Amino acid sequence: MQIFDLSNVNRRSIRITPCKFTATVVGMGVVLRKRINYCLLFLLFPVLAIAQERGTQGGLSLQYEAEKDLLDNRYGNILSISVDEEIRLVGNNNPASFDRSVTSIGFNYGLFNNRLKTGVYYAFIYLWNGDYLYEPRHRFYFNMSYKQPLDRQWQVLWRGRVQSTLRDENTGMYRVNPRYVMKNKFEVRYHKLGTPFQPYLSCDFSTYLNDNETHYDIARLRFQAGTTYRLNLTNTFDVFIRWDEYRTKDDPRIIYLGASYSMKF
Repeated sequence: MQIFDLSNVNRRSIRITPCKFTATVVGMGVVLRKRINYCLLFLLFPVLAIAQERGTQGGLSLQYEAEKDLLDNRYGNILSISVDEEIRLVGNNNPASFDRSVTSIGFNYGLFNNRLKTGVYYAFIYLWNGDYLYEPRHRFYFNMSYKQPLDRQWQVLWRGRVQSTLRDENTGMYRVNPRYVMKNKFEVRYHKLGTPFQPYLSCDFSTYLNDNETHYDIARLRFQAGTTYRLNLTNTFDVFIRWDEYRTKDDPRIIYLGASYSMKF
């Protein structure tokens, strides 16, 4: 394993001039980007290794998000409310069969110009479950996220989430109910100055917190690649492809094609 020691990176340039100090920081950002690429390859390897062990289905995800600031002070702290809607279709025997709809509402509080954010949400989920019934579910979750620019073009984001999902026992038999899940999402985003596109790559890992059969292992993997297109200062459009599968179940993986539209008031 390589050990990256920042203490010896361009030590002379740090003590000479501010310009050379800036060059040193940029150089460190380049090195960190290389490490991130290695990490992404390492994270993708287990998924590729089990790619032949289960079936694959296609899906479609359509999303809409609206957000409005309620409070914005001179310190860069922002309180906002957001409403999200997602509809998923999957290709079983019918290439456009309904899988679920997710309607969520929540409040976010951002610090340092939204670099650090926390949020609480409620989501109503209506889905077609494995027992061939339509089922309502209720989900509550808490988010915390942080984004860190590496330079003027690259940005790294992390989001942690703890959620609880209540499932309907009248439409399904569940060994664990409610289910508590912890999620960690990592994202690398690139933005070339002067263009409206922002390509990105993200990976999301889910761990069940109250299911002894999974032994707190990673139970679900989700990888997503796409690009955001900024229409104007308040509206964006996003297209993506998503790889979604369980590691602890025999359910088929689903590869989604998706589109998302976001508005900010």
